[in-house]
Amino acid sequence: SRRTHYAKAIVDGFAGLEGQAVTVAGRLMAWRKQGALAFGHIQDQSGRIQLFLRRQLVQPTDATAQTLGYADLALLDLGDVVEATGKVVKTERGEISVLVEQFRLLTKALRPLPDQWSGLKDREQVLRKRYLDVILDRQPQERFAAISRMVAAIRSFLNERGFLEFQTPAIQPQYGGGTAKPFKTHVNALGCDMYLAISHELYLKRLIVAGYDKVYTIGRYFRNEGIDRSHHPEFAMVETMAAYENYEYNMNLIEDMFRYVAMQAFGRTRFQVRGHEIDFSQPWRRVRMADAVKAKTGVDFPACTSVEEANAKLAALGITEPQPTIGEALAKAFELVEPDLIQPTLVFGHPIEISPLAKPMAEDPRFVERFEIFIAGMECGDNWSEQNDPAHLL
Repeated sequence: SRRTHYAKAIVDGFAGLEGQAVTVAGRLMAWRKQGALAFGHIQDQSGRIQLFLRRQLVQPTDATAQTLGYADLALLDLGDVVEATGKVVKTERGEISVLVEQFRLLTKALRPLPDQWSGLKDREQVLRKRYLDVILDRQPQERFAAISRMVAAIRSFLNERGFLEFQTPAIQPQYGGGTAKPFKTHVNALGCDMYLAISHELYLKRLIVAGYDKVYTIGRYFRNEGIDRSHHPEFAMVETMAAYENYEYNMNLIEDMFRYVAMQAFGRTRFQVRGHEIDFSQPWRRVRMADAVKAKTGVDFPACTSVEEANAKLAALGITEPQPTIGEALAKAFELVEPDLIQPTLVFGHPIEISPLAKPMAEDPRFVERFEIFIAGMECGDNWSEQNDPAHLL
């Protein structure tokens, strides 16, 4: 195609383009003929624009040039991918259009589109054939485009702060960096079994060892486990690592990044999330896990002197599953708090029993320099100061 303009650029820039020749291309979404006139709408990545055809103006059919003349427009089907060249005009009804002089068929749609008025109603078809849903409904199209803008904004934010992006291996000889069940595969060229990455952490650590101070990856992760609304066997995650910094640095980094991405990708900081209005512009609440549990339940788990006492307090809260340590009892009780964490919140000070690779807090080594991000009752991230005591690691 020799496209010169997208639909939105013509509609938005009509004042400067009126009467000028343009070439547009896209999928034919609507079509009707009225004697010597025909009207259609094509849809491209930016939106839709009307095509206006007059019988005496359109070039005749030429198979070599792929042009369709007015007499052969009956060969068109909704869903065809076409190109139109002509002048930018406004019809008598005031709709900005392209008055077509040359009409070309680029790709034929062999299967009809679903009914455009009702769209895809079968939820399974929506999920299995996302491309059809996106063709018919602009809302999911914008949702996927927003993801692309978010990823670009994350890269821009981290790059501006001195981070270097690295592509780390997705097929790894030894999986690690998290607790998850891996996917196993076989590399024929090497004659050995390997694993799809459950984490890229170990490779980022090697980069830190090599002397890079700030590194990150936006990678694919594969965990051969359950599927629900917040879990999938394949997903993407941003993973950062910075030398000479601790979890408090990362708390500030996370707050700043969310605000930056919100403005860059959406132009705003307020969002509706699960029925709540979330405001990323305000300073985020920061709370110790033990304090959040005490405020919710009245139980001060760090004051417990035995695991039996901690489990008795859990049972009083309606949690009958006994925990092996006081720290794990605290973590279990924290599940009661999560639904209440609506506005962006950083929960820190996790028990060391559930964070073996995180650095203990100097003031109380029962807890570690770790935090999790909670928004609208959902966990949205995890971060910690890495354990750097060689004797402990050995």
